[in-house]
Amino acid sequence: MYDYRAILNRVGIVLIAIGILDIAYGIYCISQGQSYSSILNLAVVAGVFLLRGSLRAVHIVTWFAAFTLSNFVSILILLPFLQPAELWATEFRLDLVGLCMSLLVRITSIAVVFWVYTQLRTAPVVSASIRYGHSASTPKLAFILGVASAILPVGMMHLTRGSAAGAKAVEVARAKYGEDYKYHLTGMYWSNGNVRASLTAYNEQEIKPVQVEWKQ
Repeated sequence: MYDYRAILNRVGIVLIAIGILDIAYGIYCISQGQSYSSILNLAVVAGVFLLRGSLRAVHIVTWFAAFTLSNFVSILILLPFLQPAELWATEFRLDLVGLCMSLLVRITSIAVVFWVYTQLRTAPVVSASIRYGHSASTPKLAFILGVASAILPVGMMHLTRGSAAGAKAVEVARAKYGEDYKYHLTGMYWSNGNVRASLTAYNEQEIKPVQVEWKQ
């Protein structure tokens, strides 16, 4: 039977490579004064444990791979509904390369996570996990949570856009940035009586992120 350690080594090397690339990209963003946040650097730690043959790590990584896979696929399916068709068309016309690169990154991420999950669910790894007393069941809860974590924020944001607060955000943005743009609400935050909203302002020549704030 194919040695499960060979599979863990292969997955571990890939995870370490992903983590190192993520760290390098984070350093680049910081050096350019750009904000950056990611948990992919934890892939290095996971990769090291897999290289050491840890079957406990297999269970943890498989769970997170299932969660991430279902989340990424759900977001990809929901992508056309995340913003108005007119905004998609404008983005397609103004930044086709950027849009295609973003889509390529999403699809590549799904492919990599799918590969990690299927590798860790192969018969040798599952058999070894069972043999050494570790759980090897399908992480159904991870898949459910991954889908829910994609759908719930989208649903809540949709409701917010149709609320009085959503209308107020667009009204304040229009007063601040002018009538030459259309506005798409992307986020809203409440703190100590203040409301802060993030929007995408767009017209035929430009797309830009804007923020507005007001007191309740």
